[in-house]
Amino acid sequence: MSQTSHYGWLRVAAPLVVAVLLLVGLVGCKGDTGPAGASGVENCTTACHTDDYTMDDYIVAIQVEYRESQHYKAETFVRRGSTSSPDCSRCHTSEGYQHYVATGTTAPVTESSPVGCFTCHAPHTNQDFGQRKTGPTTLEVGGTYDKGTSNTCAMCHQLRAPSPTFASADTIKSSRWGPHHAGQANILAGIGAYVFGGKAYPTGPSHNSITEGCVNCHMAALPADNLAGGHTFSITYVSNGSERLNSNGCVGCHDTWNDTKAIQEVDGVKAPFEARLNSVADILIARGFLNTDKETVATGAPAAQTADDRGALYNYLALVADKSGGVHNPVYANAVLTATENYLAGAMLANK
Repeated sequence: MSQTSHYGWLRVAAPLVVAVLLLVGLVGCKGDTGPAGASGVENCTTACHTDDYTMDDYIVAIQVEYRESQHYKAETFVRRGSTSSPDCSRCHTSEGYQHYVATGTTAPVTESSPVGCFTCHAPHTNQDFGQRKTGPTTLEVGGTYDKGTSNTCAMCHQLRAPSPTFASADTIKSSRWGPHHAGQANILAGIGAYVFGGKAYPTGPSHNSITEGCVNCHMAALPADNLAGGHTFSITYVSNGSERLNSNGCVGCHDTWNDTKAIQEVDGVKAPFEARLNSVADILIARGFLNTDKETVATGAPAAQTADDRGALYNYLALVADKSGGVHNPVYANAVLTATENYLAGAMLANK
């Protein structure tokens, strides 16, 4: 046999060998323990990997929803941090998050994948679609978030403790100083904003009293003929050229709302709140604390910067990063913003 024909035989035989080994492995996989357990193939194909849409665990529709989510579309999974500072990996990568949930520590991740189904769920290990994260979430800035299944959300969607601290004499050297992004869990729970003069902020009986927190609204039933809620995690959607809000998560409290009225009501809260935030940003820029992009911190801040100065900057960044325009917790968010405005107004007068 020539060398060419020898390799040609291998090309034909190799796939057959692999197929036989795979079949043997699957048949040998047990779906249940004990001698009467069903084969792995039977267990898999009668649940998640079925083509029968009537099955309770049929996941194709959920996967389609998830492809519309920002978690799926984002490319931040490449932000793994470094070997010496791997904190980014615990939220930006699937591998880092799984490690953090399992151990409570962060670990360097050299290769990473986006946040996906197996980031939050471990069906092959747990034999169900329960979440990896169970129980309350301890917040980095202090306090606890405990709102059912949304405790998973709070693992990453929380404020970061500032470094250097508010009272530190060290100069701010990072333009990303402060709460970082996406501190929604803190705003919803009414925990973590800087407090001026030791005065506590009211939290009120608003959205922070919702038992399931984030998922109540962000994972509400999908609106008819449109895609929002569910595993899209989206509140808003566009229908016939108009932006609307999925009111399926609202109607338990706001009985008269439909999707059109919901967006009107929400915009009515957001617009004045965001206008006030813009005014605060202008003051922070004028004082040399904030860059003109209104998102990043001016490094090498003035030496006379006080803890209250940094607290005002931190509160502004936290409210902006929340991205709800105060809607997540109107009572708390407005109290924090008012206190920040009052401090900055007094500081401006003192500096004249």
